[in-house]
Amino acid sequence: MNEKIGIMVLGHGSKLPYNKEVITAVANQIAEKHPDTIVRTGFMNMNNPTMDEGLQSFENADISNIIAVPIFLAHGVHTTEDIPQILGISREDRSTTIRLNGKDVNLIYAEPLGADPVIAELAYKRAIDAIE
Repeated sequence: MNEKIGIMVLGHGSKLPYNKEVITAVANQIAEKHPDTIVRTGFMNMNNPTMDEGLQSFENADISNIIAVPIFLAHGVHTTEDIPQILGISREDRSTTIRLNGKDVNLIYAEPLGADPVIAELAYKRAIDAIE
């Protein structure tokens, strides 16, 4: 058995289409760059799949770990309270076990994107793009 890792890319959701488009594009880019990873999406509200539906979409995947990655820049009430509550994850442990395919699967909650050199470089690129 060659188990793969699962990543669920989490978005806030919006009535406007852009949020879902960006989250889906990020998920697709991760999947393209890392073909041994099973990537799904889940939204906190207003879009589908919901986070619960996103988790269920791993049902037939041969995985033992799902990492939920919030595509949020910084911690806030959604990343520290709402999302952990939706996922059934304690704020302290940042992980839990869920049942998929008749077996236990670890659900691990990653940190938001945060202050990272990649984010800083992207911000610089956006600034240069704005003046060109």
